[in-house]
Amino acid sequence: MKKISLLVLSLFWASLTHAQSNLIVACIDDHPPYQYLGETPHGTHITALEVLANVLDKKLTFIQSPNFARCVAMLKNGDVDVVAGLNKTEQRAKFAFYAPFKAADALRVISKESIIINTYDDFKGKIIGVARGSLYFPRFDSDDTLDKISVQNNRIGFSMLLKNRIDLIMLSPEILETFSEEIKSAKLKVSPMELEEVRNNVTLFGFSKHHKLNLNDKELIDKVTTAYKNGAFK
Repeated sequence: MKKISLLVLSLFWASLTHAQSNLIVACIDDHPPYQYLGETPHGTHITALEVLANVLDKKLTFIQSPNFARCVAMLKNGDVDVVAGLNKTEQRAKFAFYAPFKAADALRVISKESIIINTYDDFKGKIIGVARGSLYFPRFDSDDTLDKISVQNNRIGFSMLLKNRIDLIMLSPEILETFSEEIKSAKLKVSPMELEEVRNNVTLFGFSKHHKLNLNDKELIDKVTTAYKNGAFK
C-alpha cells in the first residue's frame, strides 16, 4: 500500500511539472543490476537515462514503479516520456517508438541440475518462469506451445526455481551475477544459449508517442541514435 501511495504522489508531482520543456520523466522499476530503486536510484540503466538527459539537454526525474508492466502502462498513457530497456512488439508500436543505447545482453538459462538446455527444442515440456512485462526473443515470446509461468520479477522467479515450482528461468549475465552464490549452493545448472540470430542486437529506450520533450519523434531518434553511435552511453 505504501508503494502505491508513493507512486501516486510521484505521478501527481510529475504531472504538475511535466509540461516544462526542460524535463524528461522516466519510469523505473526494481531490476538489479540495471535499476535499483531508492532515494537515489542507481544502476546501468539509470546511468544510461542520465546520459540521455544530457544528450537532450533536459533535467531528469524518475517515477519509481512497483513493476515493469506499470511502467509500460504509464508510457502508453503519456504519464512518462521514456522507459529504458523496452523491447519492440506490434502492440507497443501503437504507443511507443525507439532509439538504441547499448548492445543487447546475452542470455543464460538457469535450471535444475537434472535439466539440460542446449537448443530451443529443449524448452519443450519444461515449466519456464517469465518475468512480467519482459520479452526475451521473438520466437520464444510468440510461442504458445511452451509452458510459461508469469512471475512478478526475476527475483521471485529465481525463488520459485529454488523451491522447485518451475524448471528454469532465463537471465542476462549481469543479472545472473547477482544470484551467483545461491546458484552455487543450490547446484543449479547454467546453460549458455546461442540465440543471437533470433534476438534483437541492441537494447532500446522506449519513448512515449505522447512525450512532452518539445522535440518531434524524428529529431529525438536522430539525437539518441547519433549519441549511441558516438559511444556516449558506454
